[in-house]
Amino acid sequence: MIERTPNFKLIKKMNNKVFLRRMLWLLCLPLLLTACKDSMDEHYEVPDWVADNAWEVLSSGEHGNYSIFLRGIEIADYKQMLEGKAIVTIMAPDDAAFQAYLKEKGYASIDDMPVTEVSKVIGYHILYYSYNKEKLVNFRPAGDTETEEAQDLNAGLYYKHRTRSSDAPTVETNDAGASVMVYHLERYLPVFSYRYFQTKGIDAKSNYEAFYPNSTWTGDDGFNVSNASVKEYGIIANNGYIHTVDRVIEPLETIYTELKNQDKYSIFFDLYDSFGYYVADNSLSESYAASYGVDTLYTYYHSGLPNIACEWPTTSFSNFTSLTADSYSIFAPSNTAVNDFFDRFWKVGGYTSLQEVDPLALNYFLYQFIYGGALVFPDEIGTGELESLAGSPLNINPAMLSERTMCVNGALYGMNEIQDPSTFASVIGPLFQYRNARSFLYALAGSSLYSSYISNLSKYIVLIPTAEQFDASGIRTVYSTQGLEEMGENGWSEISTSAKQEIVYLHSANIPSNQTAELPESGTKVFPTESSWNYWFVKDGEITCSSLFNQQLNPQFSGTIFSPFIKVKDGSNGSSYLFDASQLFTAENGDLAYNLAICADRNYPYYNFARLLQKADLVSNQNLMNVFGKGRFVAFIPTNDAIQQALSNNRIPGATNASFDASGELTGDFDVAKLANYLNSYFITASQNAIPSYPYIGSDFKSGRYWSERTTETEGVLPPQLIYADNGTSLSIQLEGYNECHVVSTYYYFPFAYSGGCFHLIDDVF
Repeated sequence: MIERTPNFKLIKKMNNKVFLRRMLWLLCLPLLLTACKDSMDEHYEVPDWVADNAWEVLSSGEHGNYSIFLRGIEIADYKQMLEGKAIVTIMAPDDAAFQAYLKEKGYASIDDMPVTEVSKVIGYHILYYSYNKEKLVNFRPAGDTETEEAQDLNAGLYYKHRTRSSDAPTVETNDAGASVMVYHLERYLPVFSYRYFQTKGIDAKSNYEAFYPNSTWTGDDGFNVSNASVKEYGIIANNGYIHTVDRVIEPLETIYTELKNQDKYSIFFDLYDSFGYYVADNSLSESYAASYGVDTLYTYYHSGLPNIACEWPTTSFSNFTSLTADSYSIFAPSNTAVNDFFDRFWKVGGYTSLQEVDPLALNYFLYQFIYGGALVFPDEIGTGELESLAGSPLNINPAMLSERTMCVNGALYGMNEIQDPSTFASVIGPLFQYRNARSFLYALAGSSLYSSYISNLSKYIVLIPTAEQFDASGIRTVYSTQGLEEMGENGWSEISTSAKQEIVYLHSANIPSNQTAELPESGTKVFPTESSWNYWFVKDGEITCSSLFNQQLNPQFSGTIFSPFIKVKDGSNGSSYLFDASQLFTAENGDLAYNLAICADRNYPYYNFARLLQKADLVSNQNLMNVFGKGRFVAFIPTNDAIQQALSNNRIPGATNASFDASGELTGDFDVAKLANYLNSYFITASQNAIPSYPYIGSDFKSGRYWSERTTETEGVLPPQLIYADNGTSLSIQLEGYNECHVVSTYYYFPFAYSGGCFHLIDDVF
């Protein structure tokens, strides 16, 4: 490979001072022009000391014969650009290269080609602005203002350069049946330098030739230009640089066009294109619409998906960083692969055809095959380092890839098989799979929690409520908008993001890494949900939530507490279950302190205790004053029978000859202060103790000593502590120096959990 030095024929005509001025001018051109508007390279004043323009250099014969290329430039009406009307970089194929190209395409001469095709091909060899070898090896959008250290950052990854090649506007039909003119932006040309592959940490030759099997990597000290090798770098002209190449550079098409033209990917293409829509572009319309005889020009986008139909990642001419670096990599499954996946995934979930599958599920399905923002080469696939557009690991087995195509806006891979996408293999996979899980899918999608539930850094158990359970809870599903609505004062309206988060949290539990993410089929177990201080209680293959569990305290409640469940997914990060509750699980927002303060129904299991609290003047304005303002609390409450028996035996300090009459009225003699201090013994508050969890078997509320709300009765003597014991199969509590009491087994040692506190019933008094 020969790297040309400046034209010595010209140097001889210039003194050293003039030559220095010329070199500084050419080296500064890329930097100057990146700060200019798009139109500034069309007209500029040529310094009088500069010699031959690009047309003259190529016509001279000094660097080879380029007659066919130059004829193409004339046909395409680009000659004035090369003569000095524009500052350019030329990738020039010689006559031998062009003759081979014409033969391959079936043309006897370039004059036989349609003018539009000539313009498309020739324009792809003419770059905006002036770039020498150094600038193309490591193009910097910020220009030459960066430090040497900064220039090493992402070196070579700004690999695309704007050319003069574009397709003519096309007239297409929008969803409303109206004709619209779609404007096609100019193609960008990929320049793959050795720095590009160095930065990626992959082998240049094998990865380049994987996309260009009929080309050879020769850029170890420079670059290849798409499918072409460079024969001679950096020939200087007065309006730019010329790099000669060994073949005609094939104009690349968009990923969209390549997909559209391959029938074996038609299902994937149709799914992708079902999200397509036309957008009026005001900027393009102002600049070009009149020249095409229309008022408005349009661009074609895909809602929620990369705009693979657009040549540019952004229509902003000045965003060089995005324009030169950003690309997409699409891994398109074949029709056979998609059909096979439907049969083993969506058909099992209750869908009868691909057309029935929920659009949101399809959207996430497409996400699994897209790597956004950058070009992916074969050696980067299957390393576990790539994430799909959904934020999940890109689960692509390199062995499944059947072909690859370089495109103007990225890379297209073809696959004959689908390995379960990471999202669908995760604990939330059933939300995308089951037709009747769409309501929960909409809740998750609108909760901003999606990324948490696909992560393999955590384990989850997820309960999947059905649309019927949403309906029973007063939340209707609007499939046309993928919305969840509730009735309010002004009619039906979309529930809030926080409400959607709460639904997701109440139906999921984060499982410690050392535990199994399974709901037990026998025995009992408590699971803290993702909604703080709300729990699942599991008993012998059935499940309930703490708010529903608390309902059994209400004498009027006659519903079902526990419901059966069935596993539907062993996911990569946990398990998913359907459950047969009549409605959604809800948060317990009741105020336990208030409930104790106002209790007046002797059918409540804590009635007798509540009456003692009232006698002790611990209730004021419907507030339980001994825990008021002291944060979260845990209470151990003797049963009604235990208190009745203790009163009979005068075992409750501060209550003498006390009893409950037939109507439930408490009578007797009471020492209010003494009784109040005694009752405080049954309360543990956050003001004096750490309460990491409510107490239950195996909870983070560990066996040990805790301070109650009891105060000292003798100066200088600390009040006795509460001794709590989790025995693995039962729970007990003891006031130091008093008898041990046991949590009753009636409620399976599950706590009655509320937002501000919880309680257990115990079988005796202290």
